[in-house]
Amino acid sequence: MMDRGARGRRGTALLRAALLSSAVAGMGAAAGGYALAAPAKTGGQVAQASGQSAGQRFDIAPQGLVTALNAFSAVSGWEVGFPAEVARGLSSPGVSGTMSADEALRRLLSGTGVSYQMTGPGRAVLSRQQAGGVVLDPVTVEGTRERATGPVMGYAARQSATATKTDTPILETPQSISVVTRDQMDAQAVRSLADVLNYTSGVTTARNGGSSSFGGDGISVRGFGGNGTTGVSFNEYLDGLRLKGSGFLTSGIDPYLFERVEVLKGPASVLFGQTSPGGLVNMVTKQPSPDARHEILLQTGNQGRKQAALDVGGDVTGDGRLSYRFAGVALDSDTQTDIAERRRLAAAPTVTIRPTDDTSLTLIGLYQRDNYDDSPLNYLPAQGTVLPNPNGRLPTKLFTGDPNFNDWDRKTMSVGYRFEHRFDERWTVRQNARYLHNDLDLKQVYASGLLPDLRTTRRTTFSARERAYDLTVDNQVQVTVDTGPLRHTVLAGVDHQRLRSDTLRGQAAAPNLDLFNPVYGLPIATPPIYQSTATRITQTGVYAQDQIRWGGLAVLLGGRKDWAETQQRNRLTQGRASQQDDAFTGRVGALYLFDNGLAPYASYSESFEPTAGSDFFGNPFEPTTGQQYEAGLKYEPPGSGSLFTLSAFTITQQNVTTADPLHTNYNIQTGEVRSRGFEAEARVSLAAGLNAVASYTFLDAEVTKSNGADRGKRPVAVPTHSAAAWGDYTVQDGPLAGLGGGVGLRYVGFTYGDPANSFKVPSHTLVDAALRYDLSYLSPQLQGVQAAINANNLFDKEYVAACSRATNCYYGLRRTVIGSLKYSW
Repeated sequence: MMDRGARGRRGTALLRAALLSSAVAGMGAAAGGYALAAPAKTGGQVAQASGQSAGQRFDIAPQGLVTALNAFSAVSGWEVGFPAEVARGLSSPGVSGTMSADEALRRLLSGTGVSYQMTGPGRAVLSRQQAGGVVLDPVTVEGTRERATGPVMGYAARQSATATKTDTPILETPQSISVVTRDQMDAQAVRSLADVLNYTSGVTTARNGGSSSFGGDGISVRGFGGNGTTGVSFNEYLDGLRLKGSGFLTSGIDPYLFERVEVLKGPASVLFGQTSPGGLVNMVTKQPSPDARHEILLQTGNQGRKQAALDVGGDVTGDGRLSYRFAGVALDSDTQTDIAERRRLAAAPTVTIRPTDDTSLTLIGLYQRDNYDDSPLNYLPAQGTVLPNPNGRLPTKLFTGDPNFNDWDRKTMSVGYRFEHRFDERWTVRQNARYLHNDLDLKQVYASGLLPDLRTTRRTTFSARERAYDLTVDNQVQVTVDTGPLRHTVLAGVDHQRLRSDTLRGQAAAPNLDLFNPVYGLPIATPPIYQSTATRITQTGVYAQDQIRWGGLAVLLGGRKDWAETQQRNRLTQGRASQQDDAFTGRVGALYLFDNGLAPYASYSESFEPTAGSDFFGNPFEPTTGQQYEAGLKYEPPGSGSLFTLSAFTITQQNVTTADPLHTNYNIQTGEVRSRGFEAEARVSLAAGLNAVASYTFLDAEVTKSNGADRGKRPVAVPTHSAAAWGDYTVQDGPLAGLGGGVGLRYVGFTYGDPANSFKVPSHTLVDAALRYDLSYLSPQLQGVQAAINANNLFDKEYVAACSRATNCYYGLRRTVIGSLKYSW
């Protein structure tokens, strides 16, 4: 990475930077991160890595040894490996001044009893002699220097590849990015993707309340994405490749398999093709590493929760050429609604082969099966939940289905790989690919409207059998070049996505249900089929990107051309429909990184999404388009493990379908939605053992053009204000050493419950808490054993998460308590 102290070169205007970048892109190149893949090899750091006398500025305050080492690696580019026992409970005196990296590390370890030895240029391992003369063995790892797809110490990630497809510092990317780390997920004992993102700015989660574990998790970003009825969102990516879905069919991958979850806010079509203008969520799975990782986790809790999880991995050959990782989960649990259970089995085997230092191939597998008696269609009426009902308030445990016709059985299977070869310091090629198969069988009964007595509801039977076969391939070429004072990291790529799905659905009337005195076990017949379709969707995109660095100035330019085709066959009528779309999207951004860690930025980005269907005249709909203008400020205090982000944005989406006023039951594309607001987020490590995250979002969303009742109204389930804060601390020494815990507060402002904004869903504030203890402080025989207890919605608040219309409301999750026992070695 280019040293901040070397940013003094100026003399060439920004216009020249943009023109030079455009010229490079025009010759077929495209940009990536300007940061080199191996910082220890760059210019001024070679001598440091070898232990010679080249100087570098270090300003690392006294703090816990782990966070001090993290700051040292960020400044020097060194990789420092150590087992947890070496640094546990130790503090560093810090270091300040200009010196070589090896001298800085020596001072950082002064007085700690920890020593180090070099294992290669810019690589060191630590060891410590304990009482009795026992020396803890050094462990060689990839080190505390973070990588975009690797683990993070604490809550503040430094690197990300989601925004640029290159390993780029978040601080130096001119678009808002939030990263939820594995440490935060573990501290909060997350159970779903919605849980993972509860404390993230700009994100609304669990809009379908207690049913959020079904896959879509009711997630929207900056007011877009997610479906008010099913909670399904198709802006979810796994390891940078899109998870396509259709209807009710989404993957709902267990969060225990994730290393980190990243949210890129705003349009991202320039790299990923069709996406929502609000942003995307990228789930990064646990990957192999030469250092051994072993963990067994047992959990139990209220609602009959029983879970076992395993995470093992390490170096097979002893030289880093072959490493593996296996993560697996088994879950059995009840839910807060009556007559509902959930069972899950998930496994993710991964193997990395490194035949040379410059070539790697990672093989990635995934299997997950969910069998739920719960229902994403457990609709409740507004009258009796958020509105008065003369018969009283409906209980949160109410189940509106029937056990005789109630099943959700989903299987997800995928195989893929990630290949990378580095030719030299400049040229790198990559290919990422995945084949995924989703399989869903669904039988449900749902409430479809209150009768005049306001206690009896009509019901409907619904069945679905959906199969999806998804192939995604992304090819990339990255080159780093210098043109005068400008450094370019150019990325060019071609990706192809192909989805084949089969859908079979049935629907019929079901027996009515008295909501205040429900009777279950009624005879319910399988409904007749009303839809049988075969769909084939293909998309091919060609993209180019240039990340330009000139001193402290970073400029990002990118463009992409997409071609998409949808073919559909109606098996009931034998009718066929075909639609072809193409779109060009672009992005431009600029950021200036000051030596004090401040980085103001501004950017413009675009999105597109194909729209199925046609108007009255048979003309196929054009894709929706979106544009975002964003400006903000990022701040990373030098030598700290913290990142602060402020951002303001406005997003406009056009070509939204709305009712055709001249032709009943047809739509036209004259609708428009606008979302604007600002966000603040802090992810900090204040001292040894202390981590925190805080966020605030103001969102002004409006349907600006429409022929329906929603014109001038706010979209459903989108709050104006939301805020969250979580703090976590572990005692490092003294009689309470090893004791830790956290407290969190989540506030979600009121939302509207239907498109006409005729009623409101009240705001709610929830408290989360955690308490844990490292049992190794009690006895050496308990080394690596940790006990914890987590509570979400600690005070058991009853609340409605969201409504999408007067007949479709969801209660939020009541108090859940999880006890955990973890053994790590």
